[in-house]
Amino acid sequence: MTTATLSTQNLVKTFIQESTEITVLKDVTTQFRQGSTYAITGNSGAGKSTLLHMLAGLEEPTSGTVLFNDHSLSTMSEHEKNTWLNRSVGILFQQPYLIKELSVLENVMLKGLIAGMPYVECAHKARVLLGKVGLIDKSDSRTTALSGGQQARIALARALFMEPLFLLADEPTGNLDEQTAQVIIELLLECQQLWHMGLIVSSHDAYVANRMQATLRLQNGLLRAE
Repeated sequence: MTTATLSTQNLVKTFIQESTEITVLKDVTTQFRQGSTYAITGNSGAGKSTLLHMLAGLEEPTSGTVLFNDHSLSTMSEHEKNTWLNRSVGILFQQPYLIKELSVLENVMLKGLIAGMPYVECAHKARVLLGKVGLIDKSDSRTTALSGGQQARIALARALFMEPLFLLADEPTGNLDEQTAQVIIELLLECQQLWHMGLIVSSHDAYVANRMQATLRLQNGLLRAE
């Protein structure tokens, strides 16, 4: 079985802030492999979220390239990029970004419905995932009635729905208490092993870094192995 890779070549990202050019990423070249786990650490504002957004194709680099299996994301058509985002990559943001008008079950089903899967199949798979994250009893609930930790687990189930090759998690424990944060990380690792995903987690939490196989630190725009 071929192992998928997600990599960057000479990645640079600059922003203009009040006529001042700020470079948050400087010539970042690295590779992430499916089946392995990575922590990206660094101070607040170091560019961790920016790097993850570019790895997912959500943000364009100023220069350099992001590649999936040696194919540049910048050469993808809009349709190809949308398919990539829906099928090959799962994204966990610091905020869960659940749709309040939908039930818990419908939020988890969303990626499958977008991909054109039958409703009954999506509902069954969503229930299995909700059972995995311990929230099957909340299937018909509105997301606004749930705690922050419960919402984080729903967002995780949604991100896993298409069994992605890579799961990118941006400070997934940042708004959670210590116990809930550890539960989320252990769930991430359990699912990573189950589906042989590449797991890339940005975090300032030492517990997160210690649970990953490799740790990379982003400092002064440079990404270095620790």
